[in-house]
Amino acid sequence: MKTLARLLRSKSDRQEWCKVLDSEIWELQDSESKILQVLRLSYHYLPSHLKRCFAYCAILPKTEFEKEKLVLLWMSEGFLQQSKRHRRIEEVGNEYFCELVSRSFFQQSRRGRSWFLMHPLVNDLDQFVSKTFSIRMECSNSIEIT
Repeated sequence: MKTLARLLRSKSDRQEWCKVLDSEIWELQDSESKILQVLRLSYHYLPSHLKRCFAYCAILPKTEFEKEKLVLLWMSEGFLQQSKRHRRIEEVGNEYFCELVSRSFFQQSRRGRSWFLMHPLVNDLDQFVSKTFSIRMECSNSIEIT
């Protein structure tokens, strides 16, 4: 419910709320998607620059990650749009990150202030949306080279 509330908080008028209510995503059956509809809606209504940053997070480990390192990765990929207010690009990255936190895509870890993680359902959403334009390769540590 928190995720839906945060989505609706960003909508300013009744017509936008009705658009969310009437979305076809609510009609998906569990067999069509293991990802909760409200999470898919939250992603659907993200601005494109945040969608790009979130989808990139599919490469992150399913455990904790550091905020600063993720912002640096976004910077190296060219995902951060320089603003007209002449802010440093790191500040833009922090703003993007905070926006994703405020929409419940990331949550703070117990490890410390700069450590975050994604809930398993959010991670599933990330894997789902990222596969349209990226590939993830995993290998086990037990590979032997002879």
